[in-house]
Amino acid sequence: MIAAENTPPASSAAALAAALAAEGLRCDVEERGRLAVLRPGAAAIALADPVLRRRAAELAAAHGFSHVALELAPSTGDVR
Repeated sequence: MIAAENTPPASSAAALAAALAAEGLRCDVEERGRLAVLRPGAAAIALADPVLRRRAAELAAAHGFSHVALELAPSTGDVR
């Protein structure tokens, strides 16, 4: 079978995390379908830079993700 040229690459959380780290942004990446959830921890302040946010989105797309979400604080359970 030959894939169409516009077929997006398979997504990979590990590969995206490595690419982000190479750009100086160390974070955990969780894959939820085509959504990449970034957990930057202490590196969150770096994402205040719009250029770095744009680069993170570009890297996510290059690694098969269609959307990026930032989790800036750990979940504390059910928030009402």
